[in-house]
Amino acid sequence: MKITFFLRGLGLGGVERCAALVGEGLAARGFQVTLVTLGDATNLWQERTRTVRVVDLSQAWHPKKPWTWLAGWRAARKLATEADVVVAATFLMPLYMAWLATRGLGKRLVAWVHGPLANVDAAAHMNPVHRFACQNIYRRIENIVFVSGHARQSLGKWLDEPVKPGWQVIPNFVEDVEPRPPRYPGNPLRLLFVGRIDVEKQPDLWLDTLAALVERNQLARLTVLGDGPLRGALQAQAEKRGLAGLIEFMGTRHDVADFMRRADFLLLTSWFEGCPLVVLEAMKAGLPVVTTNAGGVVELFGEQAHEYVTEAATGVALAELILAQVPKHPALAAQLRLRSHDYDKQLLLERWSALFNGTPSKSQLIKTELEQHR
Repeated sequence: MKITFFLRGLGLGGVERCAALVGEGLAARGFQVTLVTLGDATNLWQERTRTVRVVDLSQAWHPKKPWTWLAGWRAARKLATEADVVVAATFLMPLYMAWLATRGLGKRLVAWVHGPLANVDAAAHMNPVHRFACQNIYRRIENIVFVSGHARQSLGKWLDEPVKPGWQVIPNFVEDVEPRPPRYPGNPLRLLFVGRIDVEKQPDLWLDTLAALVERNQLARLTVLGDGPLRGALQAQAEKRGLAGLIEFMGTRHDVADFMRRADFLLLTSWFEGCPLVVLEAMKAGLPVVTTNAGGVVELFGEQAHEYVTEAATGVALAELILAQVPKHPALAAQLRLRSHDYDKQLLLERWSALFNGTPSKSQLIKTELEQHR
């Protein structure tokens, strides 16, 4: 079976990483996978895409150059014609092109939704034209895959429609990582943030958390892996509040696993999340997580969510949860390692394979049987 994913590019983003991992996994299961990049020729996932076909259309067309649209559509149409299933790997450009390229071909079209779009729209104030176009296309697609139940509910809210039978949840997965050695936190506590320094991550909470810990006579240091438009302002604010010595900005790094092995806590302060890969990495590494109630992330912890999620998005609440985790740190690390098996790569690739083959996976059959006996 031939599966073609339309995405913007293969850069460092979470969507790109997910596409590379799923594409590689499906190729290992006998699918012929094509990843089509529409906006960027860069491929930073070459190690993960050697067994798939990567086609760059960003040189053939440009969304802001109308005279290239026909050539772009023809190239996309040819790829869609060759495929058995076309996947719009995210909204906007990949969604538009996948929809237009498959019109009249009778091809199966699947949309892949990575985030809670109602929250995304509220934060980014989407252009009304794009909002109208995306909503109308999503309403017409029968099969949509979500990375979390929260993302699925959010799309229903955004479209003002109930959840449909063809809307299913397949969480993200990550590569296996070496577990941290079990140990209690040291002094100072070592906090780690991984991600983009932007509004939706609420970086002011990092400084509030550090300040709240200091007020409780607990020294802590935060290492930030990532970059973004708010970095400069945050550094200035840290200086002003006398916290500059407690926070270290390392920029974008590829050795995240090494930092996780040295850290005591992963700090996540997002306003919203779909299914954050960094939390899955922390779970596999046995690194306790302290997070705001950011939607999809709560689902990752199951019935133990109260151990990792604050009720209030405040520095005080985050600091108190960190201090509450200290005495049971090794137990929480083991708990997360155990929980991470629910997000095993092969288990989730089975569900992707079942989606494309049109058959329920073993895990889906077990879930249905359990629900019938309740």
